[in-house]
Amino acid sequence: MRFPLLLLVAAMGVPIPAEARSQAGDDCLARLDELAVAYRPAGPLQGVREPVEVLGPLGGVEYRAFGRPRPLILDCSLVYSLALAGRYFVDEGLRVAIFSDSYHRRFVRGTDRWSKHSFGLALDVHVFEDPSHPDRKITVEKDYQRGLGRGKDCIGHPGDSRARSLRMIWCRMARSELFRMVLDPDFDADHRNHFHIQAPAWEERSDLAWR
Repeated sequence: MRFPLLLLVAAMGVPIPAEARSQAGDDCLARLDELAVAYRPAGPLQGVREPVEVLGPLGGVEYRAFGRPRPLILDCSLVYSLALAGRYFVDEGLRVAIFSDSYHRRFVRGTDRWSKHSFGLALDVHVFEDPSHPDRKITVEKDYQRGLGRGKDCIGHPGDSRARSLRMIWCRMARSELFRMVLDPDFDADHRNHFHIQAPAWEERSDLAWR
């Protein structure tokens, strides 16, 4: 179901700050409307150019938070990328993604640089589920096989179907041009149990001309 921005704002009585209504932000929100993404404005939010709260599936994928339920709030640019990349998960029969870190004002561990989570441009996903088969739960920590794929052969030779699904998802995201980077357990120990999915800011995207 589509949630047009202006109707939601009128219904909620929430003013949209002038500084948040940049041309880039308007263009991104228009793209979400074209994709029938269910969302509402979530700003102003410190550090986030165009914050939105996701109200439904993105590209057929439902995003759930670890622990107690909480809203998924991200920059519009990452929401747009996730909506287009949903087909990568769905093709593997995985329609639920469980995340931990989304928008979170913090530094990159051991540095004084702001994490991309601070700008709503990063999401950490740990678990994928198939709602039609409740026993099919794939976790990055347990099921991702490290050290696979070289050059053109991104996928390599996973040892089982779960590892293959995770590798296929990672390869398709990493090579899609929808994301700035997708870090996996091969990157370092801090990413041993999740995919760090990061989108570029809207005005920095290179994939819009051909979409």
